[in-house]
Parts: sequence; C-alpha cells; structure tokens
Amino acid sequence: MRKYLCNLRTDKNKTQQEVATMLGISRQYYNMIENGERQKKLDMTMAKKLADIFGVTLEFIYDHEREAS
Repeated sequence: MRKYLCNLRTDKNKTQQEVATMLGISRQYYNMIENGERQKKLDMTMAKKLADIFGVTLEFIYDHEREAS
C-alpha cells in the first residue's frame, strides 16, 4: 500500500477522481496504484506527474517508493 500517496492526496484536499483526472487515468486505476495493486514500481512519467500534483520533489516520491517496496 502506498499510504504516502493517500496522505499527500488528503493533505491537498483532493479526491481520487481529481488526481486520476490530472494524471489522465481512471479513478479505479489510481485507486489500485494507491493501494499497491498496480504499478509495483512507478515509472518516471507517473512519478513526475505525482510530484507536480502534490507539490513535492521527485526525490520525495522515489524515497517513499523505496520504503513501500
């Protein structure tokens, strides 16, 4: 589970649907990413988009990805 993504999302007062729309994916797919059911390792494009959406660095995303795996 990628609890850090859920925390970032709720800290920004965004719904899963809002984040999914910003990423250009379905809410269901984003839900699977947040729950660790899809994309065992985030690709660079997705990680960069998430960093931009949540206002964090790419390094922050990758550090938390390492902890989640």
